[in-house]
Amino acid sequence: MKSPSKNEDMKKMEAQFDEVFERTVDKKMEAPVTPRVEMLLETIELVSQNRNIDYGEPVQNMARTAEILAAYMGDRTGRSLEAQDVAVFGIILKLGRLAENPLHKDSVLDIAGYASILFECIEKEKSGT
Repeated sequence: MKSPSKNEDMKKMEAQFDEVFERTVDKKMEAPVTPRVEMLLETIELVSQNRNIDYGEPVQNMARTAEILAAYMGDRTGRSLEAQDVAVFGIILKLGRLAENPLHKDSVLDIAGYASILFECIEKEKSGT
C-alpha cells in the first residue's frame, strides 16, 4: 500500500482543521469578532495547518535549532550579544527549519534576507555608524 504524500497529509489536516474550527466558532463565537480575536483565529489557522509538514514537529525543530545556536554561541553569554548576532540567530532558525525540509523556498529567501541584515550590521560596525 502506498503511503500518503506530504501534500495528501496536508490536505487531510486542513480538512480536519476546517471542520473542527467551524464547529468551534459556531458554538463559541456569540459576541462580535474583534480585531484581537481575528488575529488569534488567524494564528490558530497558521499553527494548525501545514507548519508541521514544512518544519517538522515544533519541539524537535526547536531542539535542533537550540543545538545550532549553542554551537554558534560557544562560551559566550547573552550579555555579549550584538546586532549581528541577532541576524545570525534568524539564519540559524531558518537553517533548523531547512534541516526538516530543504526544499522550503520561503526559508531560503528568509536566510537571504537575514544575511543582508547581517551584512548591513557588519558594515555599520566597521564604519562606526
